[in-house]
Amino acid sequence: MFRRDRKPSAPAPAPARAQRRHGRRAMRSSLTGAGLPDPNARVLRFEADARGAVELLQSSFPDELREVQIGFQTAPTGRGESKFPLFYSVDRAARTIIMYRMPIQRARGLHVDDAEHRRYFVEHCVYQAVCEYLGREPWELLPGRFEHY
Repeated sequence: MFRRDRKPSAPAPAPARAQRRHGRRAMRSSLTGAGLPDPNARVLRFEADARGAVELLQSSFPDELREVQIGFQTAPTGRGESKFPLFYSVDRAARTIIMYRMPIQRARGLHVDDAEHRRYFVEHCVYQAVCEYLGREPWELLPGRFEHY
């Protein structure tokens, strides 16, 4: 009854560029940039914890560990000898100790599974490897450290 005359509908304009959701402007980059590494990444965390233990032992025993190369590797290769071949290998002839990151980080049996106890386990493996290399027991290596056990 009260009908307006309709105008012929115009064709929809073709989008010149893809629009963002809700018509907002394009996303901006983050403030820090995309190139910064994650400081809590597994590899970096392992190396930081293990290097801290290595530096402590090297400062405590500079003569015994002067020429010893302590390195990190992702997985065991079967070279060298040790009591715990999955965690580290000791090669006295080549004066090297190799710590294996993946088996140490994936080891089970921590009574509390948090970042602090995982760090303790990494340090424990470094101490075990150095003790085996030097032919000493852990309580001889760092006196007073294990008295509460």
